[in-house]
Amino acid sequence: MAFTTTDLENVEAAIVALAEGKRSVQIDRAGKTVSYQAANLDKLLLLRGVMQRELGVVPRRAYAKNGGRC
Repeated sequence: MAFTTTDLENVEAAIVALAEGKRSVQIDRAGKTVSYQAANLDKLLLLRGVMQRELGVVPRRAYAKNGGRC
């Protein structure tokens, strides 16, 4: 399935909205609207990973408490 960077941005915005407490979000893609509830956050995170891999996007790394050193 061919994803676009806009698709990825929409999924990331939906993840943020759900993480901030919004109860449901909608994502439009290829003329279809899909709704996700807070309970579906894990599905959105998986979808984001698939999109990142397909687009060749390197996800930002979370820094550890030790100042970013691994």
